[in-house]
Amino acid sequence: MITTPHNQKTFTLFNFYSPGRAEPLATILPTLKLPNDCLLMGDLNKHHPWWQGPLPQSARISRASHTIANWLEDNHFHLQNKPAIPKHHPRNGGHPSTIHLCLYRGSVTQSILALAVNHVTTSDHSAVTVTLSLPTAMAPAVPGQCWRKADWKIFDLRIQSANMDLSHLHGMDDTLRAIANITRLIHQAVDEAVPVRLLWKTTEPWWNHSLTLAKQSVTRADR
Repeated sequence: MITTPHNQKTFTLFNFYSPGRAEPLATILPTLKLPNDCLLMGDLNKHHPWWQGPLPQSARISRASHTIANWLEDNHFHLQNKPAIPKHHPRNGGHPSTIHLCLYRGSVTQSILALAVNHVTTSDHSAVTVTLSLPTAMAPAVPGQCWRKADWKIFDLRIQSANMDLSHLHGMDDTLRAIANITRLIHQAVDEAVPVRLLWKTTEPWWNHSLTLAKQSVTRADR
């Protein structure tokens, strides 16, 4: 469960896995009181025409799947992903099915930029990726040290020039005071021996994961 602010409101993302069949989730959902603005995602292991499209006449919809679908409808959830797109391709040759879902309710739909399904995975399950628009607090850039260009001779000289005598420490107060002085000395030596690294341009606040993927595709196409 992840809770995050958006437009001065809060929405919650729930990720469920119903192991092997729909019954575990059908038992849990009626006991939950979910917030008005939320996303519900996961491998729910349930089959229903709502998200799978028309099923073969031989297909049987379990009572648990009906329970889940009715609960989602009664609680005003909407299906975000397109129905009838298989996301589970059994390696035993079974019929592909749609059991990975993304549903939402409330104003959280305004935060969903894109939903993508990637069928190229090492599993017999497709990967479902949801891109959300979230607030980004741009932290001020802090310059760091360029350790590859450090002059350790200057560092050693700075430490040795302090001539710190630690042979006459008595009690905890003296020890803590010595630790603070040593720490301060190390920081001063680093500042003198290690040059400051140039700051890189920070990412623009409007940049998101979808744009990163698009840029990678363009780069690969240009090769």
